[in-house]
Amino acid sequence: MGVGGIGGAFSAGLAGIQKGQEQINQGAQEVASANTQRPVQASQDIAKSLTEEKQGQRQVEASAKVVDAANQTVGSLVDITV
Repeated sequence: MGVGGIGGAFSAGLAGIQKGQEQINQGAQEVASANTQRPVQASQDIAKSLTEEKQGQRQVEASAKVVDAANQTVGSLVDITV
């Protein structure tokens, strides 16, 4: 992986973290604003929102691993050139 590839990996990882965090926030807002006047519909909405939150969490975790791998690669490259 070249230096440009490492920068791209960092960018992709950080963008993924941001996207995942936005999905988590959106799901949390939907759960907080669920309509309790119609329990069945609210329950379905909450389940969908919680699923979206979990997907966002997984997105953040996967993207953090991309950033970590790029960081380790940079460390290895620095060690090689020193």
